[in-house]
Amino acid sequence: RTLVISDLHLGSRRPVDILRRPEPLDALCSGLGEIDRLVLLGDVLELRQGPLRDALAVAQPVFEALGQALPKGAEVILTAGNHDHPLVAPWLVRRGLDADAG
Repeated sequence: RTLVISDLHLGSRRPVDILRRPEPLDALCSGLGEIDRLVLLGDVLELRQGPLRDALAVAQPVFEALGQALPKGAEVILTAGNHDHPLVAPWLVRRGLDADAG
């Protein structure tokens, strides 16, 4: 079974990154035991409002909780969205795939 989640915006300065709060995170984690694949579909981190290190500081406990809640061997797929595009931008430039690379 696959669970798809998008637009977590972890590290946002606005209250949209609800997984920062224990109750929503616990509710999500309680349902992950039967998941074979977790797809984090873009805008997982909020990189438009601050530096990567700040977003990662917020995201780390969330990622750790998700990792502990997923069954052993579960697959996690992470795609970048417009708010966390810097995660893949260097790779895209190296591959010549970024239209903004010139």
